[in-house]
Amino acid sequence: MTVLVTGASGFLGGALARELVHRGEEVRILARSTSKLDHLADLSLTVIQGGLGDKAALAKAVAGATHVYHCAGLSADWGSWDDFFATNVTGTQNLLHAAHAAGSVQRFLHISTTDVYGYPKVACDESHPITDVGLPYNKSKGMGEQAVWDFGAETGLPFTVIRPVTIYGPRSKDFVVEIANLLADRSMIVVNGGQAVAGLLYIHNAVKGIIDAANSPNTLSKAYNLRDESTETWREYVDALADGLGLPRAKISLPQGMALGVGRLFETLYGGLRLSARPLLTRHAVYLIAVDQAYAIDRAKADFGFRSAVAFPQAMQKTIDWCNSPEGRAVIKRPKSK
Repeated sequence: MTVLVTGASGFLGGALARELVHRGEEVRILARSTSKLDHLADLSLTVIQGGLGDKAALAKAVAGATHVYHCAGLSADWGSWDDFFATNVTGTQNLLHAAHAAGSVQRFLHISTTDVYGYPKVACDESHPITDVGLPYNKSKGMGEQAVWDFGAETGLPFTVIRPVTIYGPRSKDFVVEIANLLADRSMIVVNGGQAVAGLLYIHNAVKGIIDAANSPNTLSKAYNLRDESTETWREYVDALADGLGLPRAKISLPQGMALGVGRLFETLYGGLRLSARPLLTRHAVYLIAVDQAYAIDRAKADFGFRSAVAFPQAMQKTIDWCNSPEGRAVIKRPKSK
């Protein structure tokens, strides 16, 4: 089969493209001319140059494809609303139209996020409505997912939505490299002692679950939460990363209310000064590490047999091994002296 993967220059899309090639699929990826693709250089795949705003490139990318894995997106806790909207909403709409026009697509697999629930105090199942809490990532991903539901209902395009929680593993920028560098700088902040369940999902388990969902007849027009079956807390995860890398453990802990206030203050300051750099703390980051992320995965287990093939201890060891590889050492700092 010919399949298209968007976002292959990134963490999830790159791992997904690699696994699909290994399974014998004819893989195409959509990538801008500025995208770094060194991590895919050893793979036999076709690169279609362009972005989600390039309709001609999208038409070329989806022509004859049976499956579209839409992993591309702006995933960040800081940035301009225009950038979030252009990528996560308009870009998704453009790809939907191209996939429908191609006439060959048997499944449009859309990568959403559990952030669309709006960070409820109690982790929920897939029946919880998409909830806008006014943060750019949460709002734009909710709008992008809603575009998939609406377009599928209007046109009959076969689709499945995956809502992963906290994906980590080798090459993870957000939950490995950035946390390791904060630990090295002794500036890593946890909230409420780091006692909230992190909702971890190892990259290998994520990729297998996504492919299984895309090829199951049970998953049409449905959404699925995806996380590993174990329930490690943020404290357990951050400490395991610190210990594995020989970095100091996180010492700074703030109560949630104070952390949200500090995050809002930073956002106001950075926004007022029009600073593009990421603030030390944002409300988005606070919600991620303060709220229970043990979202229900019963539907994924029942409909396409989701299981965590790689358990947390083995996943962490593979992650640490990558961090200590030449690729990992190039992006992870050494600890500061006291």
